[in-house]
Amino acid sequence: MNYSIKKIKITENLSIVDELVGELHVSEKDMNDKTADWGQIRDNYLQFMADCEEENDGTFLIAEADGKAIGFLFGYIDEKDESNFEQGDGDDLYVSEGYVKKEYRKQGIYSALNTTFEETYSDYKIRKIYRFTLCNNDTMQRWLASQGYRPVRLVYEKWL
Repeated sequence: MNYSIKKIKITENLSIVDELVGELHVSEKDMNDKTADWGQIRDNYLQFMADCEEENDGTFLIAEADGKAIGFLFGYIDEKDESNFEQGDGDDLYVSEGYVKKEYRKQGIYSALNTTFEETYSDYKIRKIYRFTLCNNDTMQRWLASQGYRPVRLVYEKWL
């Protein structure tokens, strides 16, 4: 399959970003019933992402095939501050969101997006790359392990 990867600016491509992040959100809602409806958070979340892109040197990459967006990856620099208790110098690179449309999965597209994303920050002083995934997202956990990631912390929630 032929596809290309390119960086886009969120505010200049809101319809594409809305479509892709919205689909990711729906898939996450299927795995976590506490996820809010996309329509309820859409505007604020898209603004949050645009702010992170501008203020934290964020990167929004899309994969395209036949002129159609088929996947994305978004992340940004999470600058280390004085309250950090971990070793090492440099900033952290946070992979916030990523998704490939169902019909395009298992073709290496997410891996290609991730490689391009990491290469984008190759000239930065990055101490670690981190990301979150749902506990029941076994597919992502296997992929993360194959890429050298390992679980470090678990988040426990108690809904009231």
